[in-house]
Amino acid sequence: MSRIIITGASGFIGRHLVKALVSKKEHNVALLSNTTSLHDKYLPQESSQKHMPLAFYIADIRDRESILKILLNERPDICIHLAAKTGLAESIGKTGEIADINVRGTLNVLEACHSTHVGSFVFASSAAVYGNVQDLPIKEDNSLRPLSAYGTSKMLAEQHVASYQSSKKIHNAVLLRIFSAYGTSPSSERDVIARFASELSRGLSPVIYGNGSQTRDFVSVDDVVEAILLSIRAMEEAENDNSTLPLVYNIGTGTPTSISHLAQKMICLFGLELEPVYKEGQEEAGVIKHSYADTTRAKEFLHFIAKKSIDAGLNEIVAQMDHSVTKQ
Repeated sequence: MSRIIITGASGFIGRHLVKALVSKKEHNVALLSNTTSLHDKYLPQESSQKHMPLAFYIADIRDRESILKILLNERPDICIHLAAKTGLAESIGKTGEIADINVRGTLNVLEACHSTHVGSFVFASSAAVYGNVQDLPIKEDNSLRPLSAYGTSKMLAEQHVASYQSSKKIHNAVLLRIFSAYGTSPSSERDVIARFASELSRGLSPVIYGNGSQTRDFVSVDDVVEAILLSIRAMEEAENDNSTLPLVYNIGTGTPTSISHLAQKMICLFGLELEPVYKEGQEEAGVIKHSYADTTRAKEFLHFIAKKSIDAGLNEIVAQMDHSVTKQ
């Protein structure tokens, strides 16, 4: 049974990934986060953990010595690196902190993995590395021109991962450029789906910054988790076959949805008679206009196909919110 360590385990993707790994019971799992509530996020609600114990570590990935000590203790076979300072809004005016966590922190994790002979490394990157692309859908070999400090930090972190793989400091590595991930229990309201859901649950019109024509490739967090698990399997198969995998993969649905169309969908699901409120001229700096993924490479090498449609995903979010209201 292989050993997996997950950085950023208490984050949005991390929480869903841990639940999936616990349910499969195929790996020993160690969780690393910089929040003291990490243990409480999982232990009370996962009775199956008595059959698959989780190891919990609290550390900041900027603390190189602590990260190395944890990996020396765990000796994982696989590292899934999710820890990051995320989001465009949170990156504005915080360029130094973004770089410190996302770039130097990633380098610390990579060096610890090298020192402890971790065989496989999965890095959660972002479609933000592409910036505004004219030729859609976006392919992995497209030029990288990020518009934000966040996108730039992910691009630089990717370069570190690539260099560790090419120099064989890390034997196997996969970079997943994740498009607009969404799902139940989001970590904050920074993503547009969570924000619209919050507004509509209070009977308020969803607020759209700009004219609503911006498009995104909304991919369910459940599909993102599946992509991570498939990446692990693909690296194991490549190791057994002595074959080579491409490094970078787009993780999305390949289908664009405009923000105005998203708002209308969600208004209907909430059963409200409202119209979106448009605040044109108030778009955030560095916002990408259009973005959706070419997922051909992920299909070919990872056997990844996003299974959940945006309609199905939105229905789940609304149903969960209704359930929460009923319980109260």
